[in-house]
Amino acid sequence: MSAMTCEIQRKSDFLTGSYLITRIHETEVDQYALNTIQADCPDFILPFSYKRVDEHIEFVYRVGTRSKLHYFSGELTPKEYAELWHSLLKPLLDCGDWFMHPCSFVLCADYLYYDKNKKTVSYVYVPSIMGCSGYDAFHEMAVAVSKIMTVSDAVLENKVLRSILKDFNPTEFIKMLKEHVSEGVASPTILSDQRQLIEPIPEESLRSVLDTGDDIAIDIEPSIKLEQSKKERDAGGYRIFSSRSKRSKQSQQDESDKVSKKADSKTERTKKIGQKNEAELSAEHDKKAVSDPNQQNQPLQVLSNQEEIIDITQNTTILPIGPGLRYVGRAHLPPSIQIAIAEGEIFTIGRFDISVGKQQSSFEFDKKTKAVSRRHAVIERDFDGYKIVDLASSAGTFINDQKIPPNTPCGLETGCRVSFGNSGADYVWEAS
Repeated sequence: MSAMTCEIQRKSDFLTGSYLITRIHETEVDQYALNTIQADCPDFILPFSYKRVDEHIEFVYRVGTRSKLHYFSGELTPKEYAELWHSLLKPLLDCGDWFMHPCSFVLCADYLYYDKNKKTVSYVYVPSIMGCSGYDAFHEMAVAVSKIMTVSDAVLENKVLRSILKDFNPTEFIKMLKEHVSEGVASPTILSDQRQLIEPIPEESLRSVLDTGDDIAIDIEPSIKLEQSKKERDAGGYRIFSSRSKRSKQSQQDESDKVSKKADSKTERTKKIGQKNEAELSAEHDKKAVSDPNQQNQPLQVLSNQEEIIDITQNTTILPIGPGLRYVGRAHLPPSIQIAIAEGEIFTIGRFDISVGKQQSSFEFDKKTKAVSRRHAVIERDFDGYKIVDLASSAGTFINDQKIPPNTPCGLETGCRVSFGNSGADYVWEAS
């Protein structure tokens, strides 16, 4: 089967949300799959509508409350990791029940969408006879997912990477995950009677299906009911991390303590809003030291790329050089959030989750900031500039007091007010 060229356009509207559009010629439409999906749309594909346009069929996919999978990049437990991979592979093996074919899935990591409530992955499906993907695209998608999601178990991660890079066989891959998770939860104090492990997929290689185009209809009902392990740990202060970077636990703690001390310390010095260089600050410090001997032992505050000069009494902040968010709310929250990302990178914002006990977002508010969701928003950068996306958060994200639809990129302009929830987490976007 020769694959067709499938071009997908992403459209976003401040009022209606985000959606995807693609077109195929009306003679290439798979009517069996199209009719079945319209009657009973499975959860593993984005719901869509369609219309005829100039001898073509235009499909419009609604993103809804789903977010891009790579917005949730980070380290998972072995159980969560196995559940994610199972959610990815199961649709390709079950799609025959809807007269669908795995070749018609858009097998690209950029078009994988994640429902954080159901913890499931959804695909873009193009009901085309010609298909739009093959095994090579499937393999590239698997490699990309392995880079997006990591696992706390180094042994399991090495097994996964070897399986993908050598010759990715979904049947053997799922079998390996099942065996590894079984070994990890064999103790009766961990594994309850109600929980089930992943059922092995029948011995049929996905490679032959994707390469030859043979129909696939596998009658299986694998299921995972994996209980998320919880680690109770206090969240000491706010956490700021670079996007997609790994740091040692000690360096994470040092940075967390540094930011926390900045936010909690009260200084008696008041400064006017504006730029002051190191020489001006030093001269002012020396002058005050002469008039007030008590000032001699106080450290000099100098503005650098990683530090802010904060006047808690006046609630003003001089931001470091570079784009970021300056705090203007009423609650006692971090005075600034620095967004240091290159084009094509993302910066996630959330709240520390004590049940997970580890950093999940690039920047995390304290666990007591209840109006902010654990996975609240993401700021991404492209050739047009910076955009913010609400990740279907509970209290929502606002720009200039107007709530933005979930999973819809909205541009950030200098001076615009960005609010995370409705409890005082209000910031102003500064481009420089």
